[in-house]
Amino acid sequence: MRGPGPLGRGVPEYGFVTRRPLAPLALLAACAVVGCADDGAGGDVLRVPGDHATIQAAVDAARSGDVVLIDEGTYHEAVTVATDGITIRGVDRNAVVLDGEHELVNGVSVRSDGVAVENLTVHSYRQNGVLVNGATGDDPADGGAYGAGDDALVGYRVSYVTTANNGLYGIYAFASRGGLIEHSLASGSPDSGIYVGQCKPCNVVIRDSVAEYNAIGYYGTNASGDVYVVDSVFRHNRLGMAPNSQDMELLAPQVETVLAGNLVHDNDDPAAPAITSGFSGGGIAIGGGTQNLVLRNRVEGHDVYGIGLVQLNGFDPIGNRVEGNVLSGNGVDLYFEFGSGDVATYDNCFSGNTFGTSRPSSIESVLPCDGDAIAFDATELDIADPAPDVDHRTIPLPLAQPSMPGDVMAVPVAAAASPELPDLTAITVPGAP
Repeated sequence: MRGPGPLGRGVPEYGFVTRRPLAPLALLAACAVVGCADDGAGGDVLRVPGDHATIQAAVDAARSGDVVLIDEGTYHEAVTVATDGITIRGVDRNAVVLDGEHELVNGVSVRSDGVAVENLTVHSYRQNGVLVNGATGDDPADGGAYGAGDDALVGYRVSYVTTANNGLYGIYAFASRGGLIEHSLASGSPDSGIYVGQCKPCNVVIRDSVAEYNAIGYYGTNASGDVYVVDSVFRHNRLGMAPNSQDMELLAPQVETVLAGNLVHDNDDPAAPAITSGFSGGGIAIGGGTQNLVLRNRVEGHDVYGIGLVQLNGFDPIGNRVEGNVLSGNGVDLYFEFGSGDVATYDNCFSGNTFGTSRPSSIESVLPCDGDAIAFDATELDIADPAPDVDHRTIPLPLAQPSMPGDVMAVPVAAAASPELPDLTAITVPGAP
């Protein structure tokens, strides 16, 4: 496993737009959600290309509460968002396409609070499809720690978005909190499809989404506090899901992520880009993470292990709970990495899982969640060399995906600073693929 690549910066364009006001009742609803200025600003629809030829020009003209509504077409733009509380929405997820042609840096780069990106496709950018970047606080060299507390971008939503064949990440949220990533698909990323990093607390929910044919499906470096990845599918990546701790970003160690109700299968696929440095062949890897809950996931078809608690970059996995998962067809279903000569189990535990194999053997007896751990000997796994790398630009684009339901002209709901957290008691093990 490895950390993130560099962050790119788009170049904004400027222009003017003819505003189409929403109906009075709709405007009042928008004001109730996001707030409107005394002069009546906000709640307008800015159409592209009807009101302006480019997405960037409409974004630059938008004010909090406005919707930039993009008509069908292919747009060769790198869009930067610097205004709080706006929504960028396509009229059709599959017919509104931002295409970077492997030359532009980021598809949509969000650097302001409360922004939503909805119902469109972003592919073939050199770095990221959708970038949410709150790294605008104090310089860490001067004692700052952007991403912690209020020193972060606050509030973002990525909904009904397809990202594909971008040069680093599909959906990338960094030093940002209050996020919702839902009903989205990320494919063909040589780093990870969905990334959340350097935030504490993060207050982010990832739900009903798919990550496939990426080096890593979900990667969460130093992403801590109310991180939920639920009811989603991670398939045909080189590595499925990986909350992790690393010193290359601030706010280590990673703490408190919930992975629940996910279908995680066949994540050692040679058709995905290779991981440049690190481990592949696993379903869920907690790399030096702390106090994570891995709950009621179905994990199948991995060459090395299904769910593993492992050391990473000098960080030990501490206080993680693996409970109620269903595993089959993995090299080893459940794995706890215990270095030679180590004696501590660091309060990690396994309980109520359906599985066939484990290291150590009888893992729920030696690392129980309702009793004392029993001493056991360290074991090592045989890990084969990875398959050759794949050029992410050659991976077939995904099939058409469901568009956002309802009226695309509807007043948007602002991206919340604290999204509603999922009810874990209602999450069940998903069916087989």
